Amino acid sequence: MAGLQSDLPFDLAAENDSGKGHRTRFVILGLVVTLAVGYMVYAAFPGNALYFLTVSEFMARDSAQDGRTVRVAGKLVDGSFLRVENSTMAHFQLTDKDGELVGQQLNASYLGVLPDLFFNPHSEVILEGTYGTDRVFQVNNVLVKCPSKYQSLEQEQS
Repeated sequence: MAGLQSDLPFDLAAENDSGKGHRTRFVILGLVVTLAVGYMVYAAFPGNALYFLTVSEFMARDSAQDGRTVRVAGKLVDGSFLRVENSTMAHFQLTDKDGELVGQQLNASYLGVLPDLFFNPHSEVILEGTYGTDRVFQVNNVLVKCPSKYQSLEQEQS
């Protein structure tokens, strides 16, 4: 029996160490998963943390016109859209959505296909890009917010 008793504590110690090993692996796995999810959340936000300015705010801030990437919101000025023949290069002007400051217009150019809602007079347009030394906003990305309320074609024509 003495031999049995001497083996018993050794076996319990081995089982106890094995349980600690599984627990340690579980904690490490949980830590790795938490860090991975945290990194994905962190990596997703820098692009979305870029706030937009209205046209009048942008034109009033010299610090926003230093070549850094910014977002500017407004609406398309009627009759300002011009597409270069046989190309996807477009030139247009943006003004404040509510027309708060008449005369504040931003000249912009974009190379690419524009969304259909870009031409809707009730849509708000958000341009992401840089302001060049030629005083033209070089657009990299065009976002169009859907109109906030539905208006039928008959209401628009009257």
